[in-house]
Amino acid sequence: MKKRKPKWFLLFRFEGEQKVFIYEPLKKYELNARKRQGWKVLG
Repeated sequence: MKKRKPKWFLLFRFEGEQKVFIYEPLKKYELNARKRQGWKVLG
């Protein structure tokens, strides 16, 4: 069996008055953790 490769996601959230964007490879459990931390998925 193959392991699942991380997919690249563009995430953003507001920190104060600024929007912060990050583009990084995430596995499903890592993506769920980011969502709980307040990040929104754009792509």
